[in-house]
Amino acid sequence: MLELATHSDWEAINRLSNQVAALHTAWRPDLFRTTEYSYPKEVVEELINEKSIFVAKLNGTIVGYTAFWIWETNGTCSVPRKVLSINDFCVDEDARGHGIGTQMMQELRVLAKAFGCTDLQLTVYPQNDAAVAFYQKCGFTIKSIDMQRKV
Repeated sequence: MLELATHSDWEAINRLSNQVAALHTAWRPDLFRTTEYSYPKEVVEELINEKSIFVAKLNGTIVGYTAFWIWETNGTCSVPRKVLSINDFCVDEDARGHGIGTQMMQELRVLAKAFGCTDLQLTVYPQNDAAVAFYQKCGFTIKSIDMQRKV
């Protein structure tokens, strides 16, 4: 289902990214704003060149996408790890509930193993109850809690 995004996929990726951006703006208008291009073309182009953005197609139509980066740690106080960090994960709101996200996540796990990663990691807003439940169903657990305060 997952395949490396191509340059012609940008508009579909941006459309899906706008769905996610609308949620973020609703939850945190102090941090996010609505824009026509929540995923600028040049950013998608860079991710394509880095082979770190994939799309999910169903009957030839893009119904999801994911973008990630890989990092390693080997600090004095930490166990060495290679992490595939999911920056974006989206299934079209009209296609949710049909197993697409589950299949995408399974394929991401296989991809992470192929890259020699030890972990998958992502960030999710706690207001996004559906996403939190989905990620937990996929085996994710809470690693840390980020906190902030306005000054």
